[in-house]
Amino acid sequence: MKNQKLNKYGFVLAALLFVGASTAQAQRFQERERPDRPQQELKQGQRPDMDKGERGQKGPQIPNLTEEQQEQLKAFKLDMDKAALPLKNQVGEKEARLKTLTTAASYDAKAVSKVIEEIGDLKTDLMKLKVGQAQKVKSILTEEQLVAFNNQLAQGPRQGMGKGKGQGQKGGPRPGQGRGR
Repeated sequence: MKNQKLNKYGFVLAALLFVGASTAQAQRFQERERPDRPQQELKQGQRPDMDKGERGQKGPQIPNLTEEQQEQLKAFKLDMDKAALPLKNQVGEKEARLKTLTTAASYDAKAVSKVIEEIGDLKTDLMKLKVGQAQKVKSILTEEQLVAFNNQLAQGPRQGMGKGKGQGQKGGPRPGQGRGR
């Protein structure tokens, strides 16, 4: 009888150790830490699949660009970034204000509505900038490049890991919350 209990507890302990070891092993083999790829030091915001010196290119990939077109695109992007940055900053400030208003002890519906309207106006201005940028880009492209550009615009923005599959604000666990298993 005593041996049966000991065997039972021994079996349960072995099973728990096996499950714990399997979980630890599985976590080790996550995408960033696969043993068949050397671990790279990553800068903040850099994805693990980027080679050194390679920047993740935002926006559509346009085939057969000339040097002149590449320079024009860089200038367009710089102008766009300069114009968009203050608007993006204001959106961030308004969203922080909205969070403050909606989590306050007393709810002011009028103030919340006003901030939401302001955020909407700023996002509308950003969208207008993006559309204007696309028209500038189209003005310097050949027919073949224009078709490729339009096809990529029609597909919409690409989500690197798919909706909800990444870490961070939009899909991953928040610090201290774990994975909810």
